[in-house]
Amino acid sequence: MQLFFNPNLNNNTVELPEDESKHCVRVLRKKIGDEIILIDGKGNKATCKIIDDNPKKCKLELENKVSFPKNKIGIHIAIAPTKNFDKMDWMLEKCTEIGVSEITFIETENSERNKVNLERCDKILIQSIKQSKQYWLPKLNEIISFKQFVLSNKNNDSNCIMAWCNEHTININNTINSQKSTLLLIGPEGDFTELEAKMALDNNFKTISLGQNILRTETAAVYACAVINNMIQL
Repeated sequence: MQLFFNPNLNNNTVELPEDESKHCVRVLRKKIGDEIILIDGKGNKATCKIIDDNPKKCKLELENKVSFPKNKIGIHIAIAPTKNFDKMDWMLEKCTEIGVSEITFIETENSERNKVNLERCDKILIQSIKQSKQYWLPKLNEIISFKQFVLSNKNNDSNCIMAWCNEHTININNTINSQKSTLLLIGPEGDFTELEAKMALDNNFKTISLGQNILRTETAAVYACAVINNMIQL
């Protein structure tokens, strides 16, 4: 059954947002008395009955609610946004489907963009958890400078790793402790600078390789997320 989204499932009756209402009533032709499934992105899933099939304000009555625990082992990706943000849209969608738990945009020396539309990003994340039938929405953070981000995570107990195109880096498969969460830095198209790599190494991060091929920013993020998630699942 298709999932619908509402961030608040605390009341006995809830109202779908306008875009969700239109899809429910006009596209899927749901009507009064029909049941649908709601999620709130906070681990809750509710079975609801339609009590008003207004295509702009579809009202629902909650029948039962189930809560799902959040994964103890998470994946946090900190990434330099690309100039063409359509690539980031794709990255957000795919990483969310795979199971990333937190996303931070960072501004680096070679960054091509220093502003991000978080509202646009949040809509993509919501669509992605609905499509992949997940119950927890990834945490999305404001853009932050590389230096500030690294320094604020120097005491982080996760696998703190930085993808860097350097011949002396260690392959990601030989770096991850699958019993711990992972914090992953992904740089811009021009990669991290040597000074940035040094700063990361001086503050608890390890530099890692994603293989022999040079990957674009968005590809690197999706690939690394898939590799890490697979190691967690084993």
